[in-house]
Amino acid sequence: MQWDKIMETAELLSEEMLSAAREYKDRQNKKSFLDEAKKSLQNYIFKEYDETAMNRYLEEMAKNPPPRSKQTQGYYKKIRHIWQQWSPKCGLTGIDKARAWGWGVRIAKSRLRLP
Repeated sequence: MQWDKIMETAELLSEEMLSAAREYKDRQNKKSFLDEAKKSLQNYIFKEYDETAMNRYLEEMAKNPPPRSKQTQGYYKKIRHIWQQWSPKCGLTGIDKARAWGWGVRIAKSRLRLP
């Protein structure tokens, strides 16, 4: 396990997540955005760290999410953009990439002081 690289990459990701979350004025929307980012991680793990499946999932959720709010669709557009920018630069794969994503979300939540 590349712990230093995971945490370094998680820090960079958390900055991207924070930037996106701060665009929402409401505290609940900030939390919801980060919760959806966490759900996307769960899908990545469920699909056994398949990059193609993750890209397909994020694309589908950004374009045609289940009937929830339009807000959810907006969250996934931002999550997809973050994933597409972060993923090739992070230098991690598989479980280490999943760990970095999970820590990035946790760090962002803690910096926004969200439960």
